[in-house]
Amino acid sequence: MNLKLGIEGKVAVITGGGVGIGKETARKLALAGVKVVIAARTASKLEAAAQQLRDETGGEIIAVPTDTTSKESVQALVDIAVEKFGAVHILVNCAAAPGGLVRNAIEEADEDALMLDLNTKLFGYFRTAKACVPYMRKAGWGRIVNVGGLTARCTEALSGMRNTALVHFTKTLSDEVGKDGITVNIIHPGVTRTEHIEEWFAEMAAEEGTTVDAIVAREAGDPAALKRMLEVEEVADPIVFLCSNLGSGITGESIAVDGGLSRAIFL
Repeated sequence: MNLKLGIEGKVAVITGGGVGIGKETARKLALAGVKVVIAARTASKLEAAAQQLRDETGGEIIAVPTDTTSKESVQALVDIAVEKFGAVHILVNCAAAPGGLVRNAIEEADEDALMLDLNTKLFGYFRTAKACVPYMRKAGWGRIVNVGGLTARCTEALSGMRNTALVHFTKTLSDEVGKDGITVNIIHPGVTRTEHIEEWFAEMAAEEGTTVDAIVAREAGDPAALKRMLEVEEVADPIVFLCSNLGSGITGESIAVDGGLSRAIFL
């Protein structure tokens, strides 16, 4: 059976598209014939990522420096996408601080850091969706995939509230726009080998006087059913599936892609 994604010629906006899961999703969508706009804050790194992706895929990929905490910056991103490619059909939201900025006890929790977490991820995803949905409605077709996190389900970190709120946002928005041919879902990645995670684990190992391998085993290997860290393509593939015609019957869902790290049963 030859499974066809059916998204050739579509236009995708990907926030957090310069590294990690966002970058790999951009690569896979470009290989599927999608025109891709990647967005992140750092212009030089973003353009380097776009050039690398163009070289690897031969696809149409542009970089637009964007601050998702700014309504004006997000609207400019979408305006550029429409001006360049004529539409927006797909939105993948990845822009956030990995792991969250507030992971300590409430007595020491930094309110400003928590607000930045919420403004970047929860309200950032809201801003991009608000800017993109009118173009999806016009096309009668759209896909929104939010990258959340397992802290939506269980965590000791206060920053996890951003992911819990995103689940509600995803479900509520899916109910609103389903009649317009738009699906909205959220993916919760497990511990995934990205640039940020590798840097974070190296810092943890240095602080604790241990090895990176020991940190990986503790955080990803031992607790997970697969006994290993995930690779970025293992998270990007389900995102691309949800962006395609193959995932047209799935909306409002909260899906863990975590190698069996979640121990609870969710019905």
